[in-house]
Amino acid sequence: MKNRWTIRELYLGFLAISLLLFGAYSMFFSHEVEDYSSKIYKINPNIVKTEEINKSPLIFKAYTKNDPNKFYFVTFTEEVGYQSTIEVMTMINNEGNVEQVEVVKEGETPAFFDKVESGKFNEKFIGLSIFEPIYIDNAIGYAGSSEGIDTNNKVDAVSGSTISSSAITRAVNDGTTIVVGKYFDENIVNPFYKMTFGLSELALLLIYIIAALSVYIKSINKYRKWILLYTALVLGFKFNKFVTFGMLYSFLNGNWPAMNNVSWYLLITGTIGLILITGKNLYCSWICPFGATQEVILKFGGLKQIKLNSKIVKIFRLIPPTLAYLALMIVFYTNETQALAYDPFGAIFNLTALPIMWMSLPILIFISLFQYRFYCTYFCPIGLTFNLITKLRNKGVKLWKKEKIKA
Repeated sequence: MKNRWTIRELYLGFLAISLLLFGAYSMFFSHEVEDYSSKIYKINPNIVKTEEINKSPLIFKAYTKNDPNKFYFVTFTEEVGYQSTIEVMTMINNEGNVEQVEVVKEGETPAFFDKVESGKFNEKFIGLSIFEPIYIDNAIGYAGSSEGIDTNNKVDAVSGSTISSSAITRAVNDGTTIVVGKYFDENIVNPFYKMTFGLSELALLLIYIIAALSVYIKSINKYRKWILLYTALVLGFKFNKFVTFGMLYSFLNGNWPAMNNVSWYLLITGTIGLILITGKNLYCSWICPFGATQEVILKFGGLKQIKLNSKIVKIFRLIPPTLAYLALMIVFYTNETQALAYDPFGAIFNLTALPIMWMSLPILIFISLFQYRFYCTYFCPIGLTFNLITKLRNKGVKLWKKEKIKA
């Protein structure tokens, strides 16, 4: 009977317990009440007086020092973007035009959100009317797209950051549609809540079906490298559909997007659902585009695999939980979810990443020529999370079966 803990088990136990304790403290005790009126003064120095007029969403009347009779409606709304909640302040004049849009809080992948800021996306809203929806252009397949709609009341999505651009535009519409309905007596339908289902969602469903069937039809494995090639090219390079650590954190933290964000829910609930149904981590083995890319490189490269020393493997196995622990502790301490964006997915599939990812990507691809899924095995927080869920699911099923037999 085992009665001694190994150093590995003690280390992992320490990580888990300290993370749970600090996470609980961060969630329940460390939050400060935000003063939104001070944010208005800080963003627009011309404002001298504010008056809260609505709770949900939060809306203020703001008065300027130049003209005491002129006022603005200021809304604070938020939407889930690529991997975080994006909070937006929208200032609307009393004639019904947008005067100012500012992102007041976000935790997006820095490389992606830098494109939004450098493209001055917030300035594209200035002067647009609230008496019709504000659509987003060049975002085919996204809710709120201007495709097929004859309107000038639109903003151009930032190339390479369409998800973040769409989330900001949705948040602006959340505020403008409430203001126009409540204070201008106009009924405007927010197009960003229209359900969309396109080719990217079909591509996800197809690979989900294949992955599920692979559990029961073993002959599917004969076509594995071609299926993985499809996963890498279609889900990865074409549609950029993959689970990120930030998405998992948002899911567990309760920051869920609107129900019409079908891809987000397919990626999160679909992959976890497959684990609960089959007892296998099918996301990592069949669905993840980067995992597929590494395996395709190995299979088509034809080089002989190099077997690592067992002692080195034991040390390397501690890297994923250590990296995940450090990233989460930074998030708990700073409330900045950018720390979770240390995966190479954006670099390879969207040509957007932090400098450290650009430096590490060629190394990871090179090692993939002779090492099976090197990043997946020794660095990926997604695999770590899904493998943990798989183990808990299978242990739970075993316990349930034992109790059933006893009964």
